[in-house]
Amino acid sequence: MENIFTDAKGYKSWYERHATIYESEKRLVSSFRLKDCIDIGSGPGIFHEVIEGRKVSIDSSIFMLKEITGYDEDRILAHALYLPIRDNAVECSFISVTICFVEDPEKLLKEAMRVSRKRLVVCFIPKDSEYGKYYEELGKKGHKYYSRAKFITKQDIKNYLKEFRISKIRSTLFGKPGDDAKIEELRDNDQGSFVCLEVIKS
Repeated sequence: MENIFTDAKGYKSWYERHATIYESEKRLVSSFRLKDCIDIGSGPGIFHEVIEGRKVSIDSSIFMLKEITGYDEDRILAHALYLPIRDNAVECSFISVTICFVEDPEKLLKEAMRVSRKRLVVCFIPKDSEYGKYYEELGKKGHKYYSRAKFITKQDIKNYLKEFRISKIRSTLFGKPGDDAKIEELRDNDQGSFVCLEVIKS
């Protein structure tokens, strides 16, 4: 598949233009107190300021990896479905949004759990959420990114993770797209449009 993630500065600018959405999402990610993580499909390190300790970025786009600045970390050019990492090599794995841009979401999650010693935190925009529906419509109109995305439902991700233990589910973005004037609250459910699950390795 053609790598569409070549414009790292343009990618980052989306978060700058949608500052309240970005802040809501960062607060949600921060609530999981991530430390010493591998960021799978890291892009330009959008959430790295709320990940403590050592960070390892993995992305299939050299353009995205080159855009990561201000962080002391390793960067690996690799495909998310084939991580060049030993089993149980990192404290935790982190995935944000990447899951809708891979051919096999279940394999992605299993790879993330394989390399992690303790846990995985995966965040995504559910297909059955207000933003998921909106982004799918943009995709049908030819949007650069969303036209290539394959959104999954909240039940889909739970099915993919059935052999593991989901310990926490939290979400934010409860309004409709365009209604983003304020930073939104966090809730311990999956009813928002940005949902994060913590998965524990037994």
